Amino acid sequence: MRTRHSRRVGGLFLAALVWVLPGRGSAAAFEVNPVRLELDGESRAVAMTIRNQSMETQRFQISAHTWSQDGDGRATLQPTQELFFFPSMMTLGPGESRPVRVGISSAPLEVERSFRLIVEELPPLQPTAPTMGLKVLTRVSIPVFVAPVRKEAQSRIEGIDLKASTFHFRVHNPGTVNFFVKQARVRGLDGQGRRLMEQTQAGWYVLPGGAQAFAVAAPPDVCGKIRAVEVQLETDRGLVVQSAPVSLPGACADVATPK
Repeated sequence: MRTRHSRRVGGLFLAALVWVLPGRGSAAAFEVNPVRLELDGESRAVAMTIRNQSMETQRFQISAHTWSQDGDGRATLQPTQELFFFPSMMTLGPGESRPVRVGISSAPLEVERSFRLIVEELPPLQPTAPTMGLKVLTRVSIPVFVAPVRKEAQSRIEGIDLKASTFHFRVHNPGTVNFFVKQARVRGLDGQGRRLMEQTQAGWYVLPGGAQAFAVAAPPDVCGKIRAVEVQLETDRGLVVQSAPVSLPGACADVATPK
């Protein structure tokens, strides 16, 4: 049996592959440091370290992918040879660590380039204990950014609207470098500017030319009283605030249920 699931934590993609293997039903532990790599004119090559934190020998495989983003924030990864790195495979004993050299040979472009290095734990070569259990094999995705010729950080909140009891808006990046949305705070205000509700939603990276779409539900008991919405965007490059009036009627209409 093999199942797969994935999630985002901070700046990392994490994915787990669950295998039925002989041995204990515990996940192997390893550390990758740093969790974000940046290449520019002064640092065309950097290093990250992989450390085996478990009591068992672990094997790892590393691959490089281009990283793009559509208008809703969905990520696309494609294998690439633009990044060079060494080694691509390694075996680490308990407590052992090893650096991985990462670099790029091409010159900077007008817009920042984004990549992902996937560090994937491989199944053990030798069988372990004779009892059956679950062995969780983990993949960690490390962002790699190649600086552009000129760095210009910009972030915009666009399309704020309240429809069918849900606030909708997009966070767009018209700049040349990425930014990270720590959280988006949405406030519903009445006609006198008094706060009726406030909700927060976690964000993620927004790449140059990309965007991230947000949808935040408005509580039914206050939705009909909301006359304006304020969005506060907390990013790693600063705070962005945008307000918009609420268009009535229909802002708080329930979505029709199919019959």
